[in-house]
Amino acid sequence: MLGQRSASCLFVAAWLGGAAVASTQAEISVVADPPRLTWTVFRTVDSLAGSEDAHIGAEISFPQPLRMEHDGDVYRLPTFTITVAPEPSRTLVRASAKGSEELLRHEQGHYDLVLLAARALARELSTLTVSSATELSQLTQDSVDEHTKRAARLSQAYDRRTDHGRNLAAQARWGERIAAALAVESVDDLDGMPL
Repeated sequence: MLGQRSASCLFVAAWLGGAAVASTQAEISVVADPPRLTWTVFRTVDSLAGSEDAHIGAEISFPQPLRMEHDGDVYRLPTFTITVAPEPSRTLVRASAKGSEELLRHEQGHYDLVLLAARALARELSTLTVSSATELSQLTQDSVDEHTKRAARLSQAYDRRTDHGRNLAAQARWGERIAAALAVESVDDLDGMPL
């Protein structure tokens, strides 16, 4: 029987500074590095909190410093790439569980949920146009915070509804939903929950 597993998300706050040459609406792309998890990205430990077998700590990062652009009275973010990656100190697997394909598939689901939330965040950030640098900085941070909360709630629902991957039929259904959402660039919710 598989033990309890969970994931958490860490969105790295963007530092907004300076002003660059104005451009059209930002094209904010999202990449996962790596796109598929393998056990090599997990640090092996003897035990985890509670009955967890594995824990993926996924991080969303922005280029630093993230500059803003302005044209007269309009401020916006520039074109840039958001990266989703495992955060090494929080990506762990219990030694006795390492190698389980079911467990790795479940953890991939958590990672993919963070990727979907990052895509929704990128779409939102690319549309921001405001009249001050301070307002853009605040709206950016608010958006990051909101998508962080959404990803965490979705990840908790994923664990609850799949019984942490132990319910193989529910895990298969969630795997299909996540795969379908990843195939469409503009998904804003999954299983009725916003990203």
